[in-house]
Amino acid sequence: MSIAEAALYGDLVRHLRDLCAQQLARLKGASIESERAALDDLIRAWFFTPQDDLYGLTPQRVIRNEELGFANAIPDDRLGDLFEDDCPLCAAMRAEAEADMAPGSDHDHGWSFGLAPDFTLLDEYDPEGSDERWRIEDERMEVSQAARKAEAQAMPFTGADDPDLACHVQQERAWLEGDLPF
Repeated sequence: MSIAEAALYGDLVRHLRDLCAQQLARLKGASIESERAALDDLIRAWFFTPQDDLYGLTPQRVIRNEELGFANAIPDDRLGDLFEDDCPLCAAMRAEAEADMAPGSDHDHGWSFGLAPDFTLLDEYDPEGSDERWRIEDERMEVSQAARKAEAQAMPFTGADDPDLACHVQQERAWLEGDLPF
């Protein structure tokens, strides 16, 4: 999500609040200001209510953490929400995270979350624009990958006599060929 998009969504919420306040005032025979205040109370309550999809944090805390440059750490009691039960890799990562939380551990589990959605509200209302954006992103990625592949192939390899280094370099360059080592 871009900064402009986030800022404009704030404007959209205020615009919708004002339109709703006008319509509610007409329906109820109340003042626009009283209906706007009631809607503001609902918005404020949402900001300060813990949300399941935010691992029990409030939208207010998530936003303030980002503004201050703090990670949105997943609370210990919600860490299990991150991991699939039937995934062996997830089970191993969960065990490692829970071990880091053990009594006497010298650090926290270190798991945090961001809020970059797969799809935005704009994508829902402008699917053609979304398709065009992803077409351009895919083209950019292909160009970048081709340039990095050419650069990697042009680099001299001086560690041929070190098998560990050779294996490491192969793994680092494998993604360029589309052959993932796992």
